Amino acid sequence: MHILEEEIQKVIVYRTSAEHLRSLGYRKFTWQMVDENIVYLSESAVYRVLRAHRLLGRVYKAHDGALKEYERKPLYVHHHWHTDIAYVIIRGVHYYLIFMLDGYSRYLLSWELMTDMSKLSVELFTQRTLDCYLGVKPMVIHDNGSQFVSHDFKKILFVNNCIDIPTRLKHPETNGKAERFVGLIRDEALRPNSPTYFTEAERVIRDYVYEYNNNRYHAGIKYLKPVDVFNGREKAILDERKQKLQNARLERIRINTRRNQILLGDLPA
Repeated sequence: MHILEEEIQKVIVYRTSAEHLRSLGYRKFTWQMVDENIVYLSESAVYRVLRAHRLLGRVYKAHDGALKEYERKPLYVHHHWHTDIAYVIIRGVHYYLIFMLDGYSRYLLSWELMTDMSKLSVELFTQRTLDCYLGVKPMVIHDNGSQFVSHDFKKILFVNNCIDIPTRLKHPETNGKAERFVGLIRDEALRPNSPTYFTEAERVIRDYVYEYNNNRYHAGIKYLKPVDVFNGREKAILDERKQKLQNARLERIRINTRRNQILLGDLPA
């Protein structure tokens, strides 16, 4: 079944319409076009179009060297929470970004840019996050930093019926989802924007978190957006995508059949 010329042109126009779309991996690009009703093609069809027109760009693949993450994959929202602390240096001053990430949806549940990384600060952040999601009982996956292995931190998890999951010793990559988020926010937010003071850094992070949660397609969740998976819209969106592709295939067959009949003289032009 031949792709229609008008479909090819829509792919090319959309690909070249904005700078950030030109380097987007073809899989994310495919589903973004489907979701935005630009054109309805499979990943392989989009790949062929982009390759033929030298618009393939960079395919995003995670090569973070991780040996393995926590062995059991999350089965639902709030099953696994991942937390970590990242250093943020602004004009020689050290700040500390702490966050809590839902492992199933990749949705960033909460974050805070702190002036210290004391045990008390981490404990208060954790309790505030739990207070925002009353009734959940996640497995909290973290590294073996002193803040996360303290008695008071473990007590907070116990009182809130959470399960404490420390990563393997000397293998922080087993908390891979948190590690990858740290890499993303450094590469896509902090380094490009280079904030020069604390409140500017907060704004940069806040803007990025909104973009990450609400607009960024994630390979680990079937090229969906974290907000959609977090809010239970995963099946509806995947079903809609499937229906769009099916409808487009049928329409493509109809158009190609008619054009062939015109060429053969069976139908008037």
